[in-house]
Amino acid sequence: MHDADHVGLPNALLQLENPTLASTYQNKSIAEQNSVDLCWDLLMEDDFKDLRRTIYGTVEELHRFRNLVVNSILATGRSCASV
Repeated sequence: MHDADHVGLPNALLQLENPTLASTYQNKSIAEQNSVDLCWDLLMEDDFKDLRRTIYGTVEELHRFRNLVVNSILATGRSCASV
């Protein structure tokens, strides 16, 4: 999930190369936030409703899972960043 749609650029260069995407994420963890959004949208498709039921069963569990995903991806991105 971390590298979904990754174009091989660090966030500092991605900000220069793709200002529209950078603006979407307020120039913070651009690649990581984009990856989370793309993968989350994919998980929310009808084809994955059984998987979602397995991962979480309540709205509270959904929110907790979303927070875990976002925090994990962003933490990994920050630890790997070379800014």
